[in-house]
Amino acid sequence: MNTKNTWKLKDVLLIAISAVLFGVIYLGCTYAGGILYGALTPAGMGSLGYEPFYGIYFMAGAFGVYVMRKPGSGVIAELLAAVLECLFGNYFGPIIILSGLIQGLGFELIIALKKYRKFDKVTMVEGAVICSVVTMIYNLIISGYNQIAVPVLLLMLAVRIVSAIIFDGFVTPVLADGLAKAGVLKGYAVAQGLTEDLED
Repeated sequence: MNTKNTWKLKDVLLIAISAVLFGVIYLGCTYAGGILYGALTPAGMGSLGYEPFYGIYFMAGAFGVYVMRKPGSGVIAELLAAVLECLFGNYFGPIIILSGLIQGLGFELIIALKKYRKFDKVTMVEGAVICSVVTMIYNLIISGYNQIAVPVLLLMLAVRIVSAIIFDGFVTPVLADGLAKAGVLKGYAVAQGLTEDLED
């Protein structure tokens, strides 16, 4: 049995605490996105309202898998954050729980393909881009984005990718590394300096 992938109580606690924090942040982003949606609607660009916040929406999963580096850590973190956001009063309702699952899977996909051994900036940026594309496909199927004109859709995707690269490719690793250096994440893989390929 690979003990490196075994979940411990401290892992559960980290996921729970980060999910609460990100759930609150997600809720704030949803309301901020609603305001921006309303402001852009008169110009016919209301669909862009939530796009700048998507990178933030992916952060629970990005943070969870970057810190813990265990299979499922990103998916569980993102899913739990979405559940809590829903309970906190997100006006989209329970559908955001499914969105959280897709976001977690989308971000963790590239890391799973690399067998949870590579966590450099390139991998995190790749995760951000892949997650953006996966969630856009999900929105096309579930959220009615297929009714939006293609040029606007491409602009939305571009904004989403840029947001994800900024918040998940750069901000999340810097945040996690900073917390690790401060001793807050002592005992987790990120604190062991595992920013290169992990050894078997």
